[in-house]
Amino acid sequence: MNSIGGFREGEIDGKANLIYTLLSQIDSQPSSSTQATIDSGGDNLPTQPLFICPSLRLKVHQLKHKKEAPCDNLFPLNTSPHFPSSDQQVQYLLVSDSHDVICKLPVVPLFWCNNKESDNDDGEFYCGACYGSKHGTNYYFCLTCGKQFHKECVESPFEIKHPSYPFQSLQLYCPPLCLLFCNCCETNFLQMSYQCPTYNLTMHPVCAMKPIPFVIDHPKRHQHSLTFFPRQFFLPCNVCGLIKDRIPTYVCLRCVFIVHRDCIYFPHVIRISRHHHRISFTSYLPSGKWSCGVCRQSVDNNYGAYSCSKCNNYFVHTRCALREDVWDGEDLEGVPEEPEIIVEPFETIADGIILYFSHGHYLKLETCKVYDENKLCQGCVLPIYEGSYYSCMDECDFILHEACANAPRKKHHALHPHPLTLKVVTNKYGDLNNKGYFYCNACKRDSCGFVYESSVEDQDFRLDLQCALVTEPFEYQGHKHPLFLALKPKCATLPYKARYKHDKHLLTFCKVKEASDHSGWCEVCERKIIYSQKGGFYACNDYCCTTLHVHCLLGKHPYMKSGHTIITQEKAFHTLGNKTMSRPLCDGHHEHRCPYRVVFKRENMTYCSFHCLDRIL
Repeated sequence: MNSIGGFREGEIDGKANLIYTLLSQIDSQPSSSTQATIDSGGDNLPTQPLFICPSLRLKVHQLKHKKEAPCDNLFPLNTSPHFPSSDQQVQYLLVSDSHDVICKLPVVPLFWCNNKESDNDDGEFYCGACYGSKHGTNYYFCLTCGKQFHKECVESPFEIKHPSYPFQSLQLYCPPLCLLFCNCCETNFLQMSYQCPTYNLTMHPVCAMKPIPFVIDHPKRHQHSLTFFPRQFFLPCNVCGLIKDRIPTYVCLRCVFIVHRDCIYFPHVIRISRHHHRISFTSYLPSGKWSCGVCRQSVDNNYGAYSCSKCNNYFVHTRCALREDVWDGEDLEGVPEEPEIIVEPFETIADGIILYFSHGHYLKLETCKVYDENKLCQGCVLPIYEGSYYSCMDECDFILHEACANAPRKKHHALHPHPLTLKVVTNKYGDLNNKGYFYCNACKRDSCGFVYESSVEDQDFRLDLQCALVTEPFEYQGHKHPLFLALKPKCATLPYKARYKHDKHLLTFCKVKEASDHSGWCEVCERKIIYSQKGGFYACNDYCCTTLHVHCLLGKHPYMKSGHTIITQEKAFHTLGNKTMSRPLCDGHHEHRCPYRVVFKRENMTYCSFHCLDRIL
């Protein structure tokens, strides 16, 4: 049985569409066993063909090609989706391993079949074939293995004639179990995929069989009807300005307007993390040279973009503005803009005296005169090197940099589309998933200081105080030009100036390429400074010739402080200050002493860092 899929004209909700249809070319004379059908429940209703479980179909395909070539080779999936006749069924069962579940029954439609979305209680669907959760047209269930499947994954034919590619066919492949990327919906999935080597195209079965409307009316995007145009190659979209030949394209001949199908429904008014005002879509930009407020690349005046009505000459590429890490997903057109309520982090008691929201005693503003390595800011967990700070008037060890004390309770940050809330990490069980510390999504470091968390429950996003206080443009002392956040941000929050207990001067952060100017050795590990970790090192520029690696001065975990109980891999550890005259031996490296200011202790075992913990856990 040769299985070919194609598209025919039809109606959906009274509108003309190109609708996918499975066409079967039967090589032999049909018999009663071959014409396996399901009665739909009425005398005059058409019967539907039976389909095998995709799990069995994929298993048979893998067994067929197991010995033919290495596992990374790509073979077309030529196992029919139709449920086999009785004589064919024996062949399927023989090639299956005896220990595997053999799907002997055909898949059946689920009770919410033909609905736009599932009605199951949790609202989630995971296909047992592609391991994806995207919505298809309808769904199937296997009575034997208990898995659910997209209709498209169940009925996927060997070949599809797609209207967007009239001169090429999409072939069905089943690569080894590896991550695939759909060029149409830009999501990842596994196993069955439609590919066209000519166009370097990979499509998920749901995308390959998705109905295509002939005409789309959407006055918010364009005043005229938009018509499907299959020959979309080399035609840039008037909305996003990109050429994407893998997405169906629509045109308006009266206006010479071209738009991708997904760009038609882009929102008009949105809020993004990289700007403090709302921005709205505009079809035309004023003359001049503009750069995107997200990626910093040039913006073409001939295509649409998002702009700010309150700020002159602020523009953002359409695709950049709608990135998941930039846009919160809400269309704000017609939604009134309300002033944001600011919650102050402290109450001012008197001049230079405050009551901080997380501390029960008054704090007094002081100026750093003598460096004390044991004085750490409870917010950012860095020492008080210089400048002003708040200290507890009740003689406890609660200290805050002035900048950390002024950090707002809630804020918007360029690295996350949703508001962030300031929280205090304590050493009590139950905080931050019972860990007692958190992982900063910006600098990739662990910390037990203050944390900014996403206001959305399912958004696992956290920033430490140092990273959260970075704004655009960022004036970094070690660079003469303003810095802007990259799409893949790197950390620029290491202190530019720091102190070392054996040097009376402030040490300055230096770049790796400046290592030739400092021929000394690291004062702590006694290794050449050329082996400095990527990003730089610290040096004294007052003729002291003191040089230190970043991790030797600040530690492997610069944002971890002593006196905390943390949970890692379901085991509790206590963080202690490394203040003894003789450095303890690390139980992770038995011939190595712990050189850093904080160690991890459990019972009678001591460790330098999380890396040392991983060696024994």
